[in-house]
Amino acid sequence: MEDSISRQAAILQLSHNKCGNDENDIAVQHDIETIRNLPPALPEIVRCKDCKHWDGVDTCDVIDAPVWDNVFCSMAERRSDE
Repeated sequence: MEDSISRQAAILQLSHNKCGNDENDIAVQHDIETIRNLPPALPEIVRCKDCKHWDGVDTCDVIDAPVWDNVFCSMAERRSDE
């Protein structure tokens, strides 16, 4: 289950906490800036069987080599079911 949230969602939620009290609003603005400066989240792990580069049998089209369906790599891109 995915439990991460977007920066925009966190900033929007914090923005609702502004109340016109200068001390509180300065703290909220500080928290918003902290969120904006966080490093990016880790990428989603995609197994070979779910990657668009997997040929469906046992080969990765990117590295042109055999792979098992339950491994993953840094080049994985989730296959869309369109």
